[in-house]
Amino acid sequence: MQGSTIGGFERLQEHVAHGAFHDSGERFDPPKCHHNTRVAIIKRITDWISGLNEDTREALIMWLYGAAGAGKSAIAQTIAEILDGQHFVLASFFFWRNDPQRGTAKLLVTTLAYQLAVKLSPVFRERLCQAFENDPLITTRSLEAQFKALVREPLLELLHSGFSTNNHIVIIIDGLDECDDPKVQARIVDLSFRLLDSRDLPLKILIASRPEINISSSFDRKPFYTMARIALDNDYQSAEDIRHFLADQFNEIKADHPLRSYIPNGWPAEDSLNTLVRKSSGQFIYASTVVKYVASARHRPTHRLEVVLGIQLPKAGDNPFAELDALYRHILMEVEDVDLILQIIGFVVLHPPSYNYNSVTFIEAFLSLAPGDVQLLMQNLTSLISVENHPDDPDGAVLIVRILHASLKDYLLDQSRSKDFFLDHLKMHTHYAELCVAHMAELPSLESNSPLHPSMGMFPYVLIN
Repeated sequence: MQGSTIGGFERLQEHVAHGAFHDSGERFDPPKCHHNTRVAIIKRITDWISGLNEDTREALIMWLYGAAGAGKSAIAQTIAEILDGQHFVLASFFFWRNDPQRGTAKLLVTTLAYQLAVKLSPVFRERLCQAFENDPLITTRSLEAQFKALVREPLLELLHSGFSTNNHIVIIIDGLDECDDPKVQARIVDLSFRLLDSRDLPLKILIASRPEINISSSFDRKPFYTMARIALDNDYQSAEDIRHFLADQFNEIKADHPLRSYIPNGWPAEDSLNTLVRKSSGQFIYASTVVKYVASARHRPTHRLEVVLGIQLPKAGDNPFAELDALYRHILMEVEDVDLILQIIGFVVLHPPSYNYNSVTFIEAFLSLAPGDVQLLMQNLTSLISVENHPDDPDGAVLIVRILHASLKDYLLDQSRSKDFFLDHLKMHTHYAELCVAHMAELPSLESNSPLHPSMGMFPYVLIN
């Protein structure tokens, strides 16, 4: 009997993505929250796990979501390390699209089950191994069947054996949007709820992802009382956290860099720091990319910061924002109708901020789109661009297009960085001028409530831009 059990566990190990663990050697020095940043978010998540927050006490699933580069993985990693240090039973899966094992969900359930088997009592492992004995092809079954046989039933067996714990078992699934199949992303959300539907397991699940349409739709279909949500937005003082992170990192550069004796005491200037915080738009990926570039031991930090700020030109082949550009490119390559999407983005980017031409209604009228087209087109860009209510419209009737990353504009307007996604402002303005002329011919027949009618006060500006 013992040999049979060992055989089952060995088979399980053949189907484990060990690089997906929070403490995997493959993820050496993973991103995590800088000291004294993200304090409020971390406390809210840990209070939820420990049942200390009355508002989220009944929720068994929490969704942490935000724009690309907002720091979701760093928060998930930090939470995992905190729980590990507090001896919680923890299983984690950190998706990553560039890894053949971590870029799909094929090894998700077996990887989670393996971690639970290592940390829980032998009863769980024996039941798990029995599942492999009963069905040697269990890893080829659906995710539903795997969750039932390898997680739910072994946990129930464990509870029936008299096992009890003062803390919930916690599963962390990070980067769900990095899973290669959007339909599978939604299925994983659905299965997580199904796993806990009976509320008979001492288990909580934290899912971190971008708010992609399939994932958002799956969460939106669930009863609100069964889950908690945290949006990484301005409510959590991300700008202050980024300023703190940048200030600390620049102080480290001034203290440790080989050329530190050549760095002025007042470096960086306060206005330079303000520019970096503004460009970050609350997204840590911009700030961390800047720091990695400026901190290079083979270059002068002062010169490299000037390159980032546009004061100096980079040397040939030197791209300060290579990591950020790769992220933007990946997201844009995943969307359909990218040419039309770039027309919309270009219109939002190129009009002066003093005019409210990011109105969805106006954009759709100006580009001759059907009502609702902008929302449909942007649904796969929610990690970069938001279609949201106008902040000054109390009724919520006016929708606007808002770019979440200030640095996205720099990327799109620099052909050396964006390449085939380049927004040529001369060509774009010419195209918009042609549309203006076409709409002018239609003015006599326009309804008075049309966004393009002169009485609406918006269209005439486009003609003189």
